[in-house]
Amino acid sequence: MSDPVKRLRFVQSVAPFTNIWGERRGRHRRPLAAAALLAGLVGALLTFLYGDAAARQVPSTPPPPTAAEPAVSPTPVAGDIWLVEHAATADSYSNGLQIDNTFAVSAERRSYLAFSVKGDEPAATRSDPAGIVFHGTESQQLPFEAGHNDALKKIGESLLEYVQRRRSYNFVIDRFGRVHRIVMESDTAEHAGYSAWADERWLYVNLNQSFLGVAFEARTAPSSSEAVMTAAQTRSAAMLTEMLRARYRIPASDCVTHAQVSVNPSNMRIGYHVDWASDFPFREVGLPDNYGIPLPSITLMGFECDPALRRTARGLRSGVDAAEEIVNRQAAAARQRPAKWRQSLRQTYRQRLAAVRHPASAL
Repeated sequence: MSDPVKRLRFVQSVAPFTNIWGERRGRHRRPLAAAALLAGLVGALLTFLYGDAAARQVPSTPPPPTAAEPAVSPTPVAGDIWLVEHAATADSYSNGLQIDNTFAVSAERRSYLAFSVKGDEPAATRSDPAGIVFHGTESQQLPFEAGHNDALKKIGESLLEYVQRRRSYNFVIDRFGRVHRIVMESDTAEHAGYSAWADERWLYVNLNQSFLGVAFEARTAPSSSEAVMTAAQTRSAAMLTEMLRARYRIPASDCVTHAQVSVNPSNMRIGYHVDWASDFPFREVGLPDNYGIPLPSITLMGFECDPALRRTARGLRSGVDAAEEIVNRQAAAARQRPAKWRQSLRQTYRQRLAAVRHPASAL
């Protein structure tokens, strides 16, 4: 019978009546017997109407993830990633990462203060990196084509020599995707300048000491619609980020771009440097889209965003808007105008900056 309703009526007409309560059994056994018999009849009916596949679907199973419930989050720190082989010229890691040590140099040993966001803990002195700042070198670029191969190599080598002399970053990823160690992870690179960031627990000011600097040989622009990172750079960045997060237990929320952390104390505005103000491929390197994080420089330290930067920096805009909304709510709760509330927040920044410049006074 092709009509399911007719098939159901046929089954009902031919199925024998059964006393599901089992008169000869004790009362305490009746519900179980009824449930078992009913389940059998339902299974047989489904099999008759729709075949074995429908009967097998009777047991409940968890629904598949929906768009609102991602199946996999890219943010957890990887498990064991270890150094497979060390040599003077290169290191190999268990996740496939290769780091060239040809340009590696030492610098000032890493040591910095981390401040409690809530102010309920004393400042802590640390020596392990707390996060990663991603940069663009903003250096000379040629079309990434085979015909320019020799020139691309020469430009890259000149860049590495320049960065080495200035100790600008801990790592540089060239356009061929090769990862170069510049300043050792135990030491401070001069990569962030005036900067500020915070996670749920700790606040950091001037991130040279507290964060690792990873630079891409690239020229970024806040309003650019073109991809500025090569596919090889993206793959290498994913492996390098994975290794650094695993080794130093770095939270995903502390992996951010230079534009997100750069500040200008002279006018109390963010974005003194705007490399990677847009288009950083967070997802491709194994991170959530951190552009959406409300900027702590605004919510905790009273900085503002220049209207021109907000218009052009597509990526940065969401974090700026979220932060300004928080400041407005804070001001309303304190029954103050937002401008006056920002002035009180700026005191926090000035105090933390003074403590970073004179660490002994903060302990």
